[in-house]
Amino acid sequence: MDIEEFKKSVFKEAKNQKFEEYELYCSKTESVNINVYSQQIDKYNVNTSMGISFRGIYNGKMGYAYTEILDDNSVSLLVECAKNNALAIENTDQEFIYDGKGTYSSVSNFNEDLCKVTTDEKIKLALDLEKKVMEKDSKVISVSYCSVASSDVEVYILNSKGINLHHRYNYIFGAVTPIVYDGNRKYTAMSFTISNDLKKIDLDVIADESVKKAISLIGACQISSGNYKIALKNNAATSLLMTFARIFSADSTQKRLSLLKNKLNETIASPLVNIIDDPHMIDGLASCPFDSEGVPTYRKYVVKNGILNTFLYNLKTANKDRVKTTGNASKRSYNLAVNISPTNFYIEKGDKTFDQLINNIKDGLLITNLAGIHAGANGITGDFSISAKGFIVKNGEIGEPIEQFTISGNFYKLLMDIEDIAEDLIFDLGSGSGYFGSPTLLIREMDVAGL
Repeated sequence: MDIEEFKKSVFKEAKNQKFEEYELYCSKTESVNINVYSQQIDKYNVNTSMGISFRGIYNGKMGYAYTEILDDNSVSLLVECAKNNALAIENTDQEFIYDGKGTYSSVSNFNEDLCKVTTDEKIKLALDLEKKVMEKDSKVISVSYCSVASSDVEVYILNSKGINLHHRYNYIFGAVTPIVYDGNRKYTAMSFTISNDLKKIDLDVIADESVKKAISLIGACQISSGNYKIALKNNAATSLLMTFARIFSADSTQKRLSLLKNKLNETIASPLVNIIDDPHMIDGLASCPFDSEGVPTYRKYVVKNGILNTFLYNLKTANKDRVKTTGNASKRSYNLAVNISPTNFYIEKGDKTFDQLINNIKDGLLITNLAGIHAGANGITGDFSISAKGFIVKNGEIGEPIEQFTISGNFYKLLMDIEDIAEDLIFDLGSGSGYFGSPTLLIREMDVAGL
C-alpha cells in the first residue's frame, strides 16, 4: 500500500471514529555509515527506514500513534491507539492541525547527483581520506577515527484540511581524527565536512586541517588560573550556541526553563550580535519550505543588534502567547510528538578576518576545542564549566598551545560580553534537529581554572 492509499484508508477510519481533525506525517530515510581503520572496513551499515505517525484531535485533545507497516490491519490500530491516547490526556493546552494558509517558498537542498554515488565509491572516499592523513606528516602514526556517512531523507505531511506536502534532502559527511606522536606524547584532533554536493568534499583539505590541528597541540602546557580575554574559535562558539539554542524556544520560556522569559524586545546581547534562523539558506542542511506541522517557513532575526526579536514557536506555543507561529515546529522522528527546533541557526558573521580579530588581543587565550560540553552546561541557568584546549595569545600573536584547563561562565553573560566578531562563519550538524553556525567571537573576559 502506498502513502496515498494509506492516507485515504486512515482518514476514512478517523472520520468514522469521530476525529475532528487529523494528519499523517511520514518520513523515509536511507543512510550509509562507513568507518575504516588501517585501510580496512571497520564498520559498515546501510539502513532504510520508514514510519508514519497519525495524530488527530478527539474530544478537543490531540492523540498520537505511529506505525512502520502500511497495510489494512494497521489502519484501525493506528486510529484506535491515537483515540485512546487523546482520551488519556489531562493537559489543557490547545493543539492544532494547520489549515494550509500561506505561501510556501521554493527550497532545494536535494542533490540528484549525490544519489548516484555508489556505496563502493563512499568506501573508497573513506579509505582515501585515511590514506591522505597518514601521508601528510611523519608524526602521524595512526588514524583513530575515519568515517564517511550519507543520508537521504523524505518527509510527507498530509492532513484533513487539504495539506499535501513533500520535501526531500540529502547530504554526505566526512570526518577524520589522526594521532600524532612527538616521541613523548600522542595528540589528536578532528576535522569534518558536510555537504549535499560530493564535489565540495575535498579530502586534501580535511586531511591537511586535521593533521595541522593535531600537530599544533604538541608541547601543550598548562596556564595559571585567572580572568582572560578570550577568542572563541568558530567551531567552539558553534558548539556553545548549539548547546544553549533551546533558550530561544517558546516552549522553554513558557515552562520557565529559559531566563529569556519576559525579555522580548530587550537587549540580551552585544549590539554586534545578530542571531538568525534561516530555513531557506542555500546549502543549509536544515532548509525546508515547511515545518513539521506544515506551516510555511521564513527567515527571521531572533536577535537583531543585540535585541531579542522573537522566540521560536510552533502552533501550540504561539497560541499560548497569542502570536503567530514562526514555523519552527519539529519532529526529530516520526514516532515523536511535535516540538520546537531551530533550522539553520547561526550568529551572523562580522567584517574582520580571523587574523585581524586575533591582532586586537594584547593578552588572552584562543579557545579551539571544548570537551564534555553537554555534561558541563546548565541549559536553564546558562552556566557552564567546560574542559578546553587552545593557545596563548600575546601582542596579537598566537603562541604556545595550552591544555588541561577549564573555562567557566554563563551563556547569557557571554552574549553581552562579545566585543568583536570575525567573518569565518562555519556550520555543524547537531545530534538532534538543526544546523548551527558561528564565526569566531572575541569575549571581554572569562574565568579560566588552570594551575
